[in-house]
Amino acid sequence: MKNPLLVPEFREMLAANNVEELQSFCESTPPAVVADFLGAMTPQEVWEILLTISPETRSLIFSSFDEDVRIALLEVLHHDELVDVIANLPDEQRLSFIQELPLDIVKKLNSSLLTLQPAEAAPALKLVDGATAPAEMRIPATIEGVAIYNTINSKLHQIDAIGRHSWINVVNPKQEELSFLSRQFSIPMDFLMASLDIDERARIEVEDDATLIILKIPVFDESNPDVLYVTLPIGIILLKDRIITVCAKETDILSDFIDNKIKHFSTANVHRFILQIFLRTVLMYLQYLKQIHNASNIIQKKVEQASKNQQLIKLLNIEKSLVYFTTSLKSNQLMLERLQKMKILKMDEENEDLFEDIITESKQAIEMANVYSDILSGMMDAFASIISNNLNIVMKILTLITIILSIPVVFSSLYGMNVKLPFQESPFAFLIVIGSSLVLALIGILIFIRNKWL
Repeated sequence: MKNPLLVPEFREMLAANNVEELQSFCESTPPAVVADFLGAMTPQEVWEILLTISPETRSLIFSSFDEDVRIALLEVLHHDELVDVIANLPDEQRLSFIQELPLDIVKKLNSSLLTLQPAEAAPALKLVDGATAPAEMRIPATIEGVAIYNTINSKLHQIDAIGRHSWINVVNPKQEELSFLSRQFSIPMDFLMASLDIDERARIEVEDDATLIILKIPVFDESNPDVLYVTLPIGIILLKDRIITVCAKETDILSDFIDNKIKHFSTANVHRFILQIFLRTVLMYLQYLKQIHNASNIIQKKVEQASKNQQLIKLLNIEKSLVYFTTSLKSNQLMLERLQKMKILKMDEENEDLFEDIITESKQAIEMANVYSDILSGMMDAFASIISNNLNIVMKILTLITIILSIPVVFSSLYGMNVKLPFQESPFAFLIVIGSSLVLALIGILIFIRNKWL
């Protein structure tokens, strides 16, 4: 993920050679969060920032970058720099990273870092229950937004046919795809349409053999420069031995399952699968809340140095995101409480522990969102008061200057009149008039200083 929220601030730090502030942010922030913020910058800028921190932290951040960012950095790094990064990676990440490198780069690196174990022959693919992949139903070629997955050899694989324990993932479906799913699985069309409604609240609905669970998930929207963090509904439709997920766009939460990043996951255990989606959602909220907190701290420092409309607008947009998060988290919490009462999911000891973790993390996320929102709201009010006070000070100074300058103006206006005036016959008339105006202006300045108006 690439988060462009702090790109101007990082570039300002680089231009000012503010190494201490860069080090403080990179060392005190989780590597994955730093990678998200730096990923939106150019490779040269990223490497320039990474050079300011310790090699161990640099490697951890490097390993957290998206694949395209790491590939772009390969063109910037020299041989020794790349070797240093790889040498400080954890063993598992080092092996995985080397396997992803282009062959020409691998050949150039030190052989001591590239000792790879020969890959074992992949076992034959089998389903969790030992049977071959069922072919009960195949998706027509015209249906593009529907993907079928099943757990095979403890790993998730995409398959062509819908069978027992299949996970059907639907992303941004067309009307034709919705009609196909509703017809084939006897799902009410309202279930599918509600999952795509952005304003839909988290809820549970049961009809015949289908159960709809709508969950509000956090989404990082790179296409929206104003409000980067929003929430979307995801519909989880539970059938007898299958599960269908429907969402308006691809999300990191479901992508983690597809990429086999979730441990102890199996499509055969649909009830645990749903709980794992809940847990991933709450953890994603917590991750984004930490990103928002880190970003607001940096923007706050910039506003303290010099109040700019651009940074104040960023704080306002962050506050909008916190409002979205708070509302969605509370809606999810109510849905979880109702789910617990309805006893829709089978709860063995392991699932009960997982559900308790979800409730605990959800309450923590709500509390964090409320705290951050209150802090940000108070910060905005304080900055508004400071800006208003600064404006009053400027206006007071300008008013005093105007009063002081009005004294010479009065003298020049009087002696510009075509009437008989004092001292007009004197050869020192000009000096007398100028001196008198300056003396009176000086007296006015002393009065202002005495009364602490200036």
